[in-house]
Amino acid sequence: MVLTLLIVFGVIISRIDIRTHRIPNRVLIFFFLLTIAMCNHDLSRFARISAISFLFGLLFSTIMHVGMGDVKLISILIPLIGKDHILDVTLLLICISVTSIVAAAITVLKKGTISVTIPWAPSLFAASILYLATQ
Repeated sequence: MVLTLLIVFGVIISRIDIRTHRIPNRVLIFFFLLTIAMCNHDLSRFARISAISFLFGLLFSTIMHVGMGDVKLISILIPLIGKDHILDVTLLLICISVTSIVAAAITVLKKGTISVTIPWAPSLFAASILYLATQ
């Protein structure tokens, strides 16, 4: 069920991000509410994982110039996957890094420069789906 939700919302959010380079809050809120409804663990654990993910996203935003929509998306994706063990989160972050590097390389090859903005939502969803597929 989680994989289906990731694929459906991944396509929707990725298409919006590719076209507009923005992820609307109304879409993220709906995705967040569905995530809460689907989580089979308690809300305090969900809130803790989400807060830590958001803080990581802020750090990621500062270093990589990632938009706040992507930061909010990260803070939804990690709790949705339901992992709070550091090794699992590290593996997910490695998947995100690899898919992001591939997306940046494709952008450079297509545009000839990295100075354009890169939609990160497709990379985040691809990494999450890749991670879940290997579990």
